[in-house]
Amino acid sequence: MSLSKGVIDPSSDNPHEMFVGYLPTPTVDRRFLLAALPLGVAALTEASWLVASKLQDPGAGEWRTGEIHQITGGLVTHPYPMIRTPAFDAPYGVRTALLVATGKCNSSLSVGNDKSRPMTASGVLIQRKDRQMLEVPPFSEDWLTPANVVLPREVTNPSEERLGAHKLAGQIMDSKCFFGVMRPGRGKTHKACASLCIRGGIPPSFWARDRAGGERVLLLTDEFGGPVPKEILPYVADPVEAEGEIVRIGDLLEFRVAMNSIQRL
Repeated sequence: MSLSKGVIDPSSDNPHEMFVGYLPTPTVDRRFLLAALPLGVAALTEASWLVASKLQDPGAGEWRTGEIHQITGGLVTHPYPMIRTPAFDAPYGVRTALLVATGKCNSSLSVGNDKSRPMTASGVLIQRKDRQMLEVPPFSEDWLTPANVVLPREVTNPSEERLGAHKLAGQIMDSKCFFGVMRPGRGKTHKACASLCIRGGIPPSFWARDRAGGERVLLLTDEFGGPVPKEILPYVADPVEAEGEIVRIGDLLEFRVAMNSIQRL
């Protein structure tokens, strides 16, 4: 009886071995796999390197969850909660740290009623280069205590330096993730998270680069220096261009933007 094409006669002495899953791997297949494996590993390594090289730099953000950090200074609640402290090594002799609650909703942040005295705030430090933020427990005032210190005028009542109108291209990001809680904390992959944070009251930042390629991070406010409205949410994490006034208050740069000036790039 003749066999169909492709069927190996088990009684024949055929030099070609056939792969059967429950039997040892044929010699010819073993040789092929041993030769192909190094090439496959090399190709996979090259592809991984190419993908990694195209990713954006996550930035120099830190989230120091293993320790409690204390900051003593003047408490500010407008446009967003923050605390200013004397710092001889910082520009203009003052360093500003934004205050946020644990999680994505800043409405749970309790800053107390007595804002006329120096205060000490305790929480987890979030930092990106020279920008700082303190993450504190929600629905509690235990993290904020009066401090028996005398603060200089540049901390308690810093002057406003108006730097003129500017048109900037960049991205609107939530400061908390961008400063170090998420890495990377900007771009399309972070859009949903950033929108939730800003909707919950986390202060937004405008990220841009100067002509020399350096990073610039400005606190984003409305055109009057108040909190941004919800109309900003559709533009979060997208490449945008915005017009507004830059105002320096201590070491902090505010970008005061009218919402109708924001355009996608």
